[in-house]
Amino acid sequence: MRYFRGKNKFGSRKMRAVGIIIFILCLFFYPENLLVRTLAAEHIVLAEPAIIESPVVESGGDTFYHDPSAVLGMSKESFSKKVLHPLFQGIDSIDFTFGVLPDTQFYSKSYPETFNKINQWFVTNQKTLNLNYVFHLGDIVNNMTEDSQWERASEAMRLFERAEIPYGIIAGNHDVGTPDNYASFSRFFGTNRYRSDPWHGGSYQKNKGHYDLINVSGRKFIMLGMGWGIGEGETAWMNKVLRNYPDRTAILFVHDYLNKDGNRTQEGQMIFRKVVRGNANVRLVLNGHYSGAARKTDIFDDNGDGKPDRRVTQILSDYQSVNGGEGFIRVMGFDLTHGRVYVRTFSPCNGRTQAYGNDQENFMFRFDQH
Repeated sequence: MRYFRGKNKFGSRKMRAVGIIIFILCLFFYPENLLVRTLAAEHIVLAEPAIIESPVVESGGDTFYHDPSAVLGMSKESFSKKVLHPLFQGIDSIDFTFGVLPDTQFYSKSYPETFNKINQWFVTNQKTLNLNYVFHLGDIVNNMTEDSQWERASEAMRLFERAEIPYGIIAGNHDVGTPDNYASFSRFFGTNRYRSDPWHGGSYQKNKGHYDLINVSGRKFIMLGMGWGIGEGETAWMNKVLRNYPDRTAILFVHDYLNKDGNRTQEGQMIFRKVVRGNANVRLVLNGHYSGAARKTDIFDDNGDGKPDRRVTQILSDYQSVNGGEGFIRVMGFDLTHGRVYVRTFSPCNGRTQAYGNDQENFMFRFDQH
């Protein structure tokens, strides 16, 4: 017994020595593995990596990524910070913002310095706004056949790419003409330009439509855009995307939806009936096209129990009639604690916070979190 006990002790010491040597070798050759395990053990939240499965080619050669696990994650530190920016003076409960870039057609044609200035303002204020996305609402250029206008627009939007600000861009009627010709749009803003972005989810017909997946402050969003000329095929694709991501709060952006009086247009009513009404995750619709600022809210009883389940806010933003736009943009501040969104209108060019002087420009609306 003593012999075996002694042998066990010797073997135990030997194994401990071998274990220590292996541990030291692991530290030297594989430090990242140990670091990952340590962070996981301490429950430290890291930026979520992009996980994109193999693309499935749909009809028409459209790229459709199934269930990317998303995309733009926020660090633990970002969860505790609130937006402190002069645009939201007196409000200390805003968690993050999204930007809105209305029709830029006259900037691309005649005022490229304005286009660059407003985009640079977004870049400069990215951190203080906790800016996580920018929506371009279409009519990128004024003359679709003028490459110089596309080149100016492309360079202005590249400011976002260099700053790694996610954005979505769609075509308006000035970008494609009648009948719809997406050749120039696809050449400058086609799928290939965005395919490698970690937040890019998928596209439809060379980026006529696309969606992005954004995670911010513990919330998951899907930004779904569709360009000019929306018919049966486009609404069917939009519905398919939205139903693939029922757990994400959906924000739609199209060119034609509300008019300046706050009423849905013929195309807007079609989108409302075929897409908005039937998808319980849709909470917000944005559009340009019509000069003016307007909004409309609809409340839905999705489960038929006689009680309201969700509200959908629809907002028009377009300033092209104000001397070509004068650089007016919009910033939406999300207050998750109180379920509110604060909309602010602002021009980095003249410092004004109103273009039309009515109550449709700076306001707050209730935002139901999906």
